[in-house]
Amino acid sequence: MTATVGRDGGAFTGATEAVLHLHRAANAVRQHVEQEVLRPRQLTWTGFVVLRTVWVARRIETRHVAEQAGISKATLTGVVDTLSGRGLMRRVGHPDDGRLVLLQLTRKGHRLIRELLPESQTAETFALSYLEPAQLALVTAALRGLVDHLEQSR
Repeated sequence: MTATVGRDGGAFTGATEAVLHLHRAANAVRQHVEQEVLRPRQLTWTGFVVLRTVWVARRIETRHVAEQAGISKATLTGVVDTLSGRGLMRRVGHPDDGRLVLLQLTRKGHRLIRELLPESQTAETFALSYLEPAQLALVTAALRGLVDHLEQSR
């Protein structure tokens, strides 16, 4: 495997360099969407991801939201407190197990996510417009394959 020399003289493998660029690219897209779409509505990226996850599921257990959003249950608690305080989401008791909590959007939350989704898609499209359609398809397939590979190795 070839290695690239970093600023400090240490060697980076091709995989390490790819992971560094993957991380930087993901953060750049995230920051772009936050700046253009979410910040004007006083939303964080994590809050948006939680809203979108709950919207897709309609009603979902908190543990599944945390897992799908890639955050801890403790972080989710704070995010849900904030979103609930703004009237965007509510906690509902599980009909079959009183120990579990479900999340669902309020009408206000539904209205907000319906406004945000087209705007976030426009910002995401702009962020990735650097790529030709064939390149975008290749990147998408590669990233999907990477996730599948890592999920299968668990």
